[in-house]
Amino acid sequence: MHRFIIFIFLFFFVIISCENKEKEKPRTINIIQKSPDPVKQLQERIYSVIKKVKPSVVTILSKSGGTKTPIIFRFNEEIPPIENESLGSGFVIKRDKKYLYIVTNSHVIEKAKLITVRFSNGFQSQAEIVGKDPKSDIALIKVRISKEIANVNPVKIGSPKNLKVGYFVISGGSPYNLGLTFTLGIVSALNRNLGISTYENYIQTDAAINPGDSGGPLIDLNGEVVGMNTAIIQTGQGLGFAIPINTVIEITDQLFKYGRVKRGWLGILVQEVPLKIKKSLHIQQGVQIIKVFKNSPAYKSGLRPGDIILFIKGKEIKTPSDLKYIVSQLKPGESVDIEFIRGRKRQKITIMIEELVDRK
Repeated sequence: MHRFIIFIFLFFFVIISCENKEKEKPRTINIIQKSPDPVKQLQERIYSVIKKVKPSVVTILSKSGGTKTPIIFRFNEEIPPIENESLGSGFVIKRDKKYLYIVTNSHVIEKAKLITVRFSNGFQSQAEIVGKDPKSDIALIKVRISKEIANVNPVKIGSPKNLKVGYFVISGGSPYNLGLTFTLGIVSALNRNLGISTYENYIQTDAAINPGDSGGPLIDLNGEVVGMNTAIIQTGQGLGFAIPINTVIEITDQLFKYGRVKRGWLGILVQEVPLKIKKSLHIQQGVQIIKVFKNSPAYKSGLRPGDIILFIKGKEIKTPSDLKYIVSQLKPGESVDIEFIRGRKRQKITIMIEELVDRK
């Protein structure tokens, strides 16, 4: 009997202990979380970028003849037929108390005497030319601010340095005067040279770019403008090209200040270094001077035909296009170090850059 009582006591003790342990254990609740749809997220991202940028993108219509009297077109009013009309796009890059400043391609307004800008809300107004630069194919125009466009702001500027081949980009513009249109693609290549402009360093994209899109923005998925659409290869497909936005900013800053671009001038003609010479000098880069213009900065510094330029301002020179582009970024009055080879000896000199003037 005594053993039975002890057994019963132990039995209840074990049960109570087990119950206490069960209470001490954290309760596990299985919650199945639904993963976000990546396709929908991408679609919403693209939509939000376009919605944000759209008010700053414009259609540009220009004609070579006409009156200089300012003309204001109201909402959705039809623009009268224009002879010798040119169609393009642009985007607001700056504003002050009186004007919105719009950047576009120089070829869009090349011979224009009357320029009409149409905004995304349908408002249309005549624009004035601030300055244009055919060598870079960049122009700056301005439109007086009115109540209809008082809330239009400049686009947000991005950095082409952050771009990589394969990154998504969005192209904006007004193809064939259909109205604002946006297309999606990727960065196909960087630093392209086509031989169509004096200064080139294009971003290549397969985002659809058509006639009328010239001057429109190339936008990344952060909603920042990284380039300005400028050219297509009509015989190909998915071959569009944009000027990097940092170049656009540099040029428009000068157009805003001076109405023209003050470029640096070195005063040389160069060619690629012959392979035989490269091998003998054990070099992989460089360009060879074939002519030095008299009284140029290069002439005054002592550079001679036959010299091989390796670096300018610490930047490696691989091709004549590299040299042209780097020199185009130099400012008059700027001192730059140039590393070169004469004979078999490496040398370094400092040259004072002068302003490039029209030498027709």
